[in-house]
Amino acid sequence: MDIEALCKAAIFGELHDTEAARLLAVARPQQCHKGECLFLLGDHADRLYVVLSGRIELTFPLSFGGVVRDVPVESKTAGSALGWSALVKPHRFTLSARAAETSELAAFVRHDLLRVFEEEPRIGCVVMRHIGEVVGRRLLQMQALWARELQRVVSDSLAAAREPGG
Repeated sequence: MDIEALCKAAIFGELHDTEAARLLAVARPQQCHKGECLFLLGDHADRLYVVLSGRIELTFPLSFGGVVRDVPVESKTAGSALGWSALVKPHRFTLSARAAETSELAAFVRHDLLRVFEEEPRIGCVVMRHIGEVVGRRLLQMQALWARELQRVVSDSLAAAREPGG
């Protein structure tokens, strides 16, 4: 892991080299083989990850006809961060993550990051601002999915009401 690869991550993009070096000092290299689960929805979240190479799929488990399937929500590639739940209470992952291909990651344990944030508040501000953007985008994405589902339910109800005997 090198500082250049870490600086390519959008979450750390606004940091100066010396600030990025502080984060690199607490980063832990992690490899995820193709098909390997990084975390599951609802798991305790104590690490933030940055993808250095490869691809991680974020999924949401849905039940179809009694079979649970992971529905893809988002792909994370080099420079992307995932696992923001590690820094936001209640510290539970809101999606599952699985390696779509063998991937190299930088893992940041929550207590290590919080210590850096206390010592260097600007680093914490940059990281948390980016996490706020990620959460905001995810909220819009989920809102759109919910609106589509609501439209489908209302449309089905109206169609049923128009049928003879309805």
